[in-house]
Amino acid sequence: MHPELAALMELQAIDVKLDQCRDAISSVPASIEKEKRYLADFESSVEELEGEVEAARKKLREAEGEIQSFDQKLRDTRGKQTLVKTNEEYRALGAEIEGYQNRISALEDTVLEIMDSMPAHEEKLSLAHGELESARSKVQGEVKKHENHRADFERELSALLDKSKALAGGVSEKWMTRYQSLRKARKGLAVCAVVNRTCQGCRTAETIKRFLEIRDSEDRIYECSNCKRILYYQEEGDGVKLSLPAVDPE
Repeated sequence: MHPELAALMELQAIDVKLDQCRDAISSVPASIEKEKRYLADFESSVEELEGEVEAARKKLREAEGEIQSFDQKLRDTRGKQTLVKTNEEYRALGAEIEGYQNRISALEDTVLEIMDSMPAHEEKLSLAHGELESARSKVQGEVKKHENHRADFERELSALLDKSKALAGGVSEKWMTRYQSLRKARKGLAVCAVVNRTCQGCRTAETIKRFLEIRDSEDRIYECSNCKRILYYQEEGDGVKLSLPAVDPE
């Protein structure tokens, strides 16, 4: 095998891994954001429940305050009854007293209703706080995992870049330019096998003569007669030596 072809094959395999590393690294922010949205749903639920509980407590305080206010007015009005001089004035104060008593009674019903419902609201809020803490712990673990994976891929990326640079040094400018051009034009696949006369990139069959030349050559690099990818011979049944990022549709 031509030494530059061997280098290009290794370079292709490394570049496939580099692409995979870059894809993995670029996907990390979205994965972390997904975890944050998951947590935000729990936080929103807790905030909503806290708002409901606080609204109930506020209503309770307001009702108790109104009861105190009407109770004071009731006492004051009763005190006036001893001072009136006419039956008409007395009846008017009696009606006023009855009105205060009715308001106090309605407010006391409201207070009891709120007090009866508060334990259920507070229990629901307590459960939601527990779920939120569990979600926070889970999300922190997942985010840390994603960050560790990113660090691992970044280290692998750095090592692969060093290998790629070293391999590129063994390839002529002509073939490096051709290789890079093919990578851009052919979905990342510049070097591929020819198996049983067929290019594994575009599925085009070479002539028997050209196939034998590709198979037996040690001093020349061949390209596919159709897609122009750089070809290397592979025995049928050996399995694909390179991880193929993409192939052309048949």
